Amino acid sequence: MTILSACGNGADQVDIDSAQLSDTLYIQKVEDSKTKEEQTTTRQDEETKEELLDIISGMEIKEADEKEMRDKMDAQTAYTYSFSDEGELAAGTESDFSFAVLEDGTFLLPENEESSGTLSYQSVEKHPDLLNEVNHLAGISF
Repeated sequence: MTILSACGNGADQVDIDSAQLSDTLYIQKVEDSKTKEEQTTTRQDEETKEELLDIISGMEIKEADEKEMRDKMDAQTAYTYSFSDEGELAAGTESDFSFAVLEDGTFLLPENEESSGTLSYQSVEKHPDLLNEVNHLAGISF
C-alpha cells in the first residue's frame, strides 16, 4: 500500500506499506521506449525489496501531468521497478506497485497501489545518486 502524506512545503511524501507488495521485483531498462530481454531481471529476496522501498519512502514528491512524465520517459533512458507475482511480467500485466526512475534521477510514482499503472507524481528533486544506489542494490549493471 502506498500512501502520500503532506509536508509543510506543499509537497507530498512517499509512504509505502511493503507488507502489501508481492515478493517478485521486476526491473527493466527502457531505452528509446523499448526494453530488451538482456536488460530485464527479477529479484525475489526480501532484503532487496525492503531496502529498495526504504530508499524511496519519505521522498518528497509533487503531482505532475502524466503525459509530461511519459514524454520525459520517451526522451531519456528510464528504469522501471515493478512488484508482481504474476509470473512473467509482460506488457499490459498489472503489477502491485511500480515506479520509474529517469536517467537524470527523477523518480516517477503512482498515487497509490490501486493506480500503479498511472504515474501521477514525480520527485521534487532529481536524485541521480539514488538511481545508482538503487541499481547497485538490485545488482544490475545495464
